[in-house]
Amino acid sequence: MPHHNDFSRQSTLPPHLYCQAVIPKVSRTFAISIRVLKGDFHKSVLCSYLLCRILDTVEDSSFPDFAHQETVFNSFTELFSREDFSDRAIQSWLELFFTTALLRQDEGDYYDLLRNTDLVIANFLTLPGNYRKVIKDCIIEMSRGMLSMVSKRQQSSTPFFLKTEADLDKYCYFVAGTVGVLTARLLREYSGRINHSLFNYLEGKSVSFGLGLQMTNILKDCWADYQRGLCYIPETMISKHNLSAAGFFEPQNLKKAQKTIDDLITLAAGHLDDGLDLILSIPRSQFRVKLSCLWPLFFAITTLIETKRNRKLLLGEVVKISRARVQKLMRKTTLLGWNNKSIGNYYESFRVLL
Repeated sequence: MPHHNDFSRQSTLPPHLYCQAVIPKVSRTFAISIRVLKGDFHKSVLCSYLLCRILDTVEDSSFPDFAHQETVFNSFTELFSREDFSDRAIQSWLELFFTTALLRQDEGDYYDLLRNTDLVIANFLTLPGNYRKVIKDCIIEMSRGMLSMVSKRQQSSTPFFLKTEADLDKYCYFVAGTVGVLTARLLREYSGRINHSLFNYLEGKSVSFGLGLQMTNILKDCWADYQRGLCYIPETMISKHNLSAAGFFEPQNLKKAQKTIDDLITLAAGHLDDGLDLILSIPRSQFRVKLSCLWPLFFAITTLIETKRNRKLLLGEVVKISRARVQKLMRKTTLLGWNNKSIGNYYESFRVLL
């Protein structure tokens, strides 16, 4: 095990093998979806997700003050905006992070990913130029957007730093909607069958799908986030039910708070409906791409159903889908995935439960 503040690279694997090996450690769910892809699309999505995960780790980390975190974000952005991927530039960024972030013991796999940033970037640099441009633009937008949200969080005197649904949409766009843009643009580069009109449709639906996935995560993790001093549920959604943000997690306010949870479930489900529209519009020739989107869609809608059933979510009870359930969903959607009508009907059998 490396020393906590040691930022020297730990892996001796070649870049692509390292990326394939680390993805299950930082996201079991996304590893499943990425594994089914092939060729340059597989490699581009794999690299993209790991670069986004690096940014997520910067966003989630604590720093002595905002200025330090801002410098770390800006330094990472400059790697891509200047296209300076030299060892010196990467090591300089790593030194900034590991000497200023207040590291947590439970984030080991994420920190190990950061220590091997050079391997992720080396793999990224083997992609064709058109793929690299798409990823570069997304990473720059995500990094700047995350920084703006962290700044907003720093200015808030309470854990509830998002005031309105518009703030929620903006936050979800920067951390997940940008990934939707990225996915649609990478698919356009990979597939020869996506015209301008279809691309615009896919991009819009893909952004909305990303928002739905992020809102699902916000619901699932709301108690744990609150314990860390954060809450991504907008104040206006809470006050709508005659409840103050300060009393949202108080046991005596559970019934009122549950109404807010139900509202957010409805909002998230509407975005997941757009995810279904996205999947049904992906050409049949891209069946593996369909599957890579189908699985997170059904994991998310199942999570929303469990969240709605779990009346103790706001008291700290964890919402989790079992591995057996995940495997069943994967088998079923793989069988039905060739037929849009069958997929639509299967999705509807979940949707009616919300």
